[in-house]
Amino acid sequence: MRLKSLLIAAALAGFATLAHAQGQITVKEPYARATIGQAKVSAAYMTIETSTGPDRLIAAASPVAGTVELHTHLHEGGVMKMRQVEAIELAPGKPAVLETGGYHIMMLDLKQPLKAGETILLTLTFEKAGKVEVQVPVRPLRAGHQRH
Repeated sequence: MRLKSLLIAAALAGFATLAHAQGQITVKEPYARATIGQAKVSAAYMTIETSTGPDRLIAAASPVAGTVELHTHLHEGGVMKMRQVEAIELAPGKPAVLETGGYHIMMLDLKQPLKAGETILLTLTFEKAGKVEVQVPVRPLRAGHQRH
């Protein structure tokens, strides 16, 4: 009887771990900005939520860019400057909003122009949740963060 209880406990623990790893991150309303001409940079925006506990977005990658970095905007001496950050903190119940003028994902050394109507792949890497692939629609350059 003890062996049966241990097997059931092990199976339940495995199920709980699987559910935790696959369901803890939600990405809403992702989009990237289209480029003009031969521009080699663009940015991606979205809202990211964690449902099970604190986590951190620590990296991003895309096949359309040579380099992808996490960035924020800072006000220094009356001037707004863009800076790379090590991570973006996530807390349950407090969505991380990546938007113009705040945190965002910079795609540098683009391998092709980004055209409105296309979709690009972005892989987000979280400290605890691991990698999450996101299909990101490309919007016209002037399109801002649109809430639905």
